Parts: sequence; structure tokens; C-alpha cells
Amino acid sequence: MGRFTDGQMMVASPNQIPSTRAPASKLSGRGLFIGALCVVLVNLAAPYSEWIVRSTLMTTNYFPLGLAFTFLVVVCFVNPVLKSMSGQAGLSQGDLGIIYIMLLAAVSVPTYGITGYVISVSASAFYFANPENGWAEFLHQHIPTWAVPPRGQKTDWFFEGLPPGETVPWDIWIVPLFWWGTLIVATLALSLSLIAIFRSQWIDSERLGFPLVDVPNVMIEGTVRERLFPVFLSTKLFWWGFAASFLKVAWEIPSYFYPQWPRLGRIRLRIKRGKIFPGISSILTLPLLGISYFINTDVLLSVWLFNLLNSAEISLFNRLGFTIGASEIYSVSPPSLAWQGFGALSALVFGGVLVAREHLRGVWKKAWSGDPKIDDSHEVMSYRASVLVVVASIAFILLWLRAAGIELLVSLLLVYAVITLYLGLTRIVVEGGLVFVRGPLLPQAFAMHTIGPGSLGPRTMTGLALSYAWACDPIANFMPFGANAARIYTDRKLPRKAFLTAVALGLGTSLCVSFWFSLKLAYATGGYNFGEWVFSRGGQVPFDTIVAKIKAGQGFQPWYSAFFLIGVGATALLTWLRHRLPWWRLHPLGFSIASVGQV
Repeated sequence: MGRFTDGQMMVASPNQIPSTRAPASKLSGRGLFIGALCVVLVNLAAPYSEWIVRSTLMTTNYFPLGLAFTFLVVVCFVNPVLKSMSGQAGLSQGDLGIIYIMLLAAVSVPTYGITGYVISVSASAFYFANPENGWAEFLHQHIPTWAVPPRGQKTDWFFEGLPPGETVPWDIWIVPLFWWGTLIVATLALSLSLIAIFRSQWIDSERLGFPLVDVPNVMIEGTVRERLFPVFLSTKLFWWGFAASFLKVAWEIPSYFYPQWPRLGRIRLRIKRGKIFPGISSILTLPLLGISYFINTDVLLSVWLFNLLNSAEISLFNRLGFTIGASEIYSVSPPSLAWQGFGALSALVFGGVLVAREHLRGVWKKAWSGDPKIDDSHEVMSYRASVLVVVASIAFILLWLRAAGIELLVSLLLVYAVITLYLGLTRIVVEGGLVFVRGPLLPQAFAMHTIGPGSLGPRTMTGLALSYAWACDPIANFMPFGANAARIYTDRKLPRKAFLTAVALGLGTSLCVSFWFSLKLAYATGGYNFGEWVFSRGGQVPFDTIVAKIKAGQGFQPWYSAFFLIGVGATALLTWLRHRLPWWRLHPLGFSIASVGQV
């Protein structure tokens, strides 16, 4: 099949290509059991490490420590122990694939993934209200009683800690967590169904690289039944890389107990901010250096170059005194770059859909008429089930948002922004291999300013404030993890039922354990005492932001749409140049996220 080598163009629909999947990898119940134990461990360790010990962030990127370290322990220690007990007790490559898929599902849930914002935003609605911030005046009468725990001592204890003799008041959380849980499950089902629809297009037709899957694949393929330990442990290069990182960490451990101990620190490159020129900061660490090996070099070049061009754009606007409005939380600053970046991301997603049009036509034919010529037996879900779940999930999400008070048009814009953000970030992760990436614009900001916040009623604005608990900071959302899980499913030739069971068990166990343990820690210590953003300002920002917008009463501002269209046009041009000129290196992926500082 003729194609561009980096997956830029599709020539034949994968629906027209017969399945060539080999027989499924051998599986046993041990994979699911050990995977479930790993999921529980990650969801206990992540909040404890981040909130109590105030140490490493274990689940807050797309190749997090909680994922990599846990799987390394399974491959290098757990599996050899099982093999030493009995040759038949070892984990097969299929079992290891199942465990990794469950871990991918697990790390999308705790702390900054799902749990932290849901419980913090919902608990903050009444606790942080005071006469100065205006929450009671503008918002409280419009907050649905089913969406937040009731006002009172039991909610206050969430932030302050339990008094002696009291126990966690689980009763006040049952109703809000149930309804937030339905929204979360619908969103996860939507994400998984979209992955099922696009899997064949991304893997078989466009041949996207999925760089972050290379590491687990090497670890899994190095595990052979004839050897007690995996093959990669016998290579000198692995130990050189391991030693460099390990020795640095080991050297700095004493500094946590003895402040006078010298620290190696990080290599920082800073260009100081001038009167009109924004500062530029770059940090180099050994883990980042290792991860950068897997990143698409064209994307790296593009992020670097477009970041400099964005700085020049900011300098020009500062010199002219031009601004389109105030910056948004969880968005790029200034807002001109945020809307430009989101326009680029939207064009990226639309371009991907356009390239996949023949494939999507086949998906629809299979879903609608069951066309026997189209083979979906190798997909993670049948096309009919995927389409039905997408439609049902979007319908439920819209109904949920409407029940929360958000009018239909705003709900449609919000859902569009969330889906675009998730699909765009997924494309960036699976093609570019970037680990630290956020969206350029908050979905709620897109929904509000496309119409004008001053045109929206207080009930809609209150619902938008609550929706921050659902979608605000996509630093570890499920869809990119799920796409990488689908690649593992493909590479390991796993049965569909095993894949779906692993994902469902991983997500279900994570949600239950994470909500339970997070609430238990918060009531035991006092959530505000964690000193973490999500329990201090993270829960207050949505309500402060919405009250400020209600007071401002700003109408529709055409400059937002103008910069959105600039982003669309620039991405369209970059895509056209990349398809037409074989020597063109600049990638539209890099343009869409170059302004995101965390990259």
C-alpha cells in the first residue's frame, strides 16, 4: 500500500483490507488478578505520595511513574518469582499485555485525572463561599442538590479533618458521587468507542508510531519462557541508562532529611523576561532526556520553532498594547494564543476525520446495515456497538449537563470542545509521543465566549462552574491512555473480550478505590492541609471565574473567533505543505501545542 512514511495520507480504507491478525496470545486468569492488584496499588500510592508525603506526582502525564515503575516491578520481579515457583506459573506475553492495559486505565483516574477535581469542586461550592466572593449571591440558588454534598459540618470536615471520635460521613457523598459517576462512565464509554472507531485508521492505514508503546512492547517481548529474567536486563545499555538516573536519585535522597546535603538539581535554561518579550524557560532532566528519544523529531522541531514564533507574536502585541481579553485558568496566556491554539487543534481533528472519511463511511455501513464485506472482528468493539455507544453517551452527557442547568446550545459547544480536546491530545500523544501535554484552551471558555458570557443566564453559568469537575485540566485523561492500550491489544493479538474486561476492570476498580481512599485521606488529614492545588485553589477557581464573568457581563467578542480561525488556517496550510512537499519538516501537531508551557 502506498503511503507517506509518517502517516500523513491514507490510500486505502482499512475496512477493505482483510484481517491478518495471528492467533491470540495465550492468556490466564493470573494476568487479570495481578493486574487488579497493581491497579489497587497505583490508586493507593498516587494520592498518598502526592497529598500526604508531598513527593512524586505518580499519575500526572501520559507515561507516568506509577505506570512505568509498577510494570517494571511486574516484569522484573513478580514474573521471575512466579517462574521460579513453576515453569507454568509464569506470565505469558498476553498476560503482561493485559496487566499493562489495566495499568493504562488505572493511571487516568486518581488525583489530577478524575478523582481530585470531582470531590474538590463539589465540596468547595459551599465551604469557601463568603460575602466577598459573591458565590451565595450569584450561584448557590442554582446549584442542583444532587451534584454537591450538602452544606454543613460534615462537608467542612472534608477540608478541616475529622474531630476526635467522628468517622467519615459516607452518607453525604452517595448521591453526588453516584451522579458524577454516571457522567464519568458515559465519558469513558464515549472515549473507548471513539478509540474503537479510529483504531484501524490510525494503526493499519495511517501507521501512526505510538512511540510510548515501544517501551512496554520491548519489555513484554523480552520476556520469554526459557529465561527467568527479561532479555533487556542483560544489555549493558539498559544498565548504563538505569545507573545514570538511579545514582542521581540516590544522591539526592539524603537532602530530604538533611537540608545541608548538596543537591545536583536540574539543568535550567532561562531567557529572562523583558519589557515586551516573554521569558522562556527550559528544564532538562535525565528522565526527560530518555523520554525525548521516543518523540517524533519533526514534532519536536515544530514545537521549538513555533514556541519562539509565539513569543515573537506576544512581543508584538505587547508593543502595540493589543489584547483580546483576560486570560483563562487552565488555558494558554495570552488568550489570543489560546484561541489560536484551539483553532489549530480543531483543524487537526477535522483533518484527521477528513482523511479517515472512507474508513468512517465503512464504519457507518457496518453499523447501519451489517455489511459483510467490512470486517470488524479485529476491533476492540464492533462498529455497531461503537456507534451506538457514541450516540448514547453524547445524548446522556447532554441530558446530564442540561439537568445541571446548562442550556442546550452551550452544552453542545461544551461537548464539542471536550471531544475535540480529547481527540486532539490523543493524536498528539500517539503520533508525536509527547508525555507532558495540555490543551491550549479550557472547554468551558470556548463554550462561553463563542456566545458571550453576558448572554448566558445564571443557571447556565452555575452549571458551567460545576462542569470544571468533569473537564478542566486534561493532564491525564483516559483517551490517550486508551489509544495506547488499543495498540497493545493489536501488537499482542489479544481477544476482544479480554481487552474489554481488562479496561472495564481497571477503570471500575480505580474509580472505586480512588474515590474511597481520597475521601478517607481528606477526612483524616483535612483536604486543605494537603497543600495541593486541587484542594486549595483548584476547587475555588471555577466559582470565582464564573462569578467574575457574571459581574463583567461581557458580550460576544469577535476577536476570539478571529484568532480561532487564524489557528484553523495556519494548520490547514501546514498540513497542505506537509502533504505536498516531501522535504517539509514542520508538523501541524507542533503548532497546535507550541504555546502550552508544560510541553
